[in-house]
Amino acid sequence: MKRTLLYLILISLITINPRINGWNEASRMALTQSLVEEHNFKIDNSDFADTGDKVFVDGHFYSDKPPLPSIIAALVYWPLYQIGLRLSYGWNLAYYLIILFTIKLFWVFSVLAFKRALSYLEVKHRTIDILVPIFAFGSIMLTWSATFNNHSLAASSIMIAFMFYLKSKSEKSRKSIFASGFFFGLAGAMDIPTGIFFISFGLLLFDGWKISTKMLPYFIAGLIPLILHFWINYSIGHTLLPLQIVPEYFDYEGTIWRGGVQPSGMQPNSGWDSIKYGLSSLLGLRGFLLYNPLLFIAIPLLIKEGFSGQRLKRESRLLLVSVLVFLSYYFIYTTNYGGWSYSIRWFVPLLPFFMIYLIGVEDYLENRKIRISLGPIAVVSMIISSIGLINPWSNADYHSIPFMANVKQLIHLFF
Repeated sequence: MKRTLLYLILISLITINPRINGWNEASRMALTQSLVEEHNFKIDNSDFADTGDKVFVDGHFYSDKPPLPSIIAALVYWPLYQIGLRLSYGWNLAYYLIILFTIKLFWVFSVLAFKRALSYLEVKHRTIDILVPIFAFGSIMLTWSATFNNHSLAASSIMIAFMFYLKSKSEKSRKSIFASGFFFGLAGAMDIPTGIFFISFGLLLFDGWKISTKMLPYFIAGLIPLILHFWINYSIGHTLLPLQIVPEYFDYEGTIWRGGVQPSGMQPNSGWDSIKYGLSSLLGLRGFLLYNPLLFIAIPLLIKEGFSGQRLKRESRLLLVSVLVFLSYYFIYTTNYGGWSYSIRWFVPLLPFFMIYLIGVEDYLENRKIRISLGPIAVVSMIISSIGLINPWSNADYHSIPFMANVKQLIHLFF
């Protein structure tokens, strides 16, 4: 474990993209900067107040993003600001350190949690040695750990929560179920649609149709970050709805959202448009499955476990339903694939769930053909995720396909 930790720390140090140049990052850092330098949630005086990802409420501008990630970032930024390091646009040391001690720290813990989760599932040591690096580097979870965003934080929190859930099953520990509830709730507070998994894993705690003793610590823990989120959200916008789906808050002078154009999440698509958009989100030029090829192995194993498995049968069935609800929300209510991004950033929190089902390959590793085919797919996945590190917010001016855009940006950087 110590050697794994050392490797992860070293890799973390060299896989950070500390350049604030897009609306999404600017909006989050605007709140972080305002909390530390102005001691409030208003971003009017921030260096990043020109971001388009903001709302106008009661005469002031606020970030339209969930506040908890920026609050976590502010805990890191406060001592940095005290010693003279200040957030600003472009390449920035303060931003590098914020990513390192938030996004990367959570990512490192998620990899360690994945390794521990495999041990609770009684996976062989040989298989663990194969799957841990695949989890760490074989999906765009690695890509999105390079920049500040709520999807990476939510994904890492989900993996940690799932590990504690498995630990509570193995050891009958209330402390573990409390920790599981907290991290599932934290994921939901940082990335609202992932709250479905806090609810679904809570349902798994029913003892038949009876309320179990595990449910109280689980839900108390999970509600701590969720209540904090909704309290802040309500105090700013006078609503429990996410600020980014309240149309009137985007009606201000200079906004691009006037004239009938609205941010994603406000209006549902038609049934046929949702189907076409959903298929494109999974298999199109930015398709989530194409940018995470290992899912072509993991998802069938998840489905198989749900129907005929032994280790995670109940969890798999409820997880399949939850994932479908999660994806359906995005297919119905969004249209822009997450803006400029490497594949579909919204779906990153699903990756820990899918990747854990690669444990199913253990039964086939003795088969030479299976073993030989897994290796190339894992290598391709690692190459794709590594190319994403060049710029998780892929610049469409270079190319409409994010992978090609990043390659062209890399070539442009050196030639």
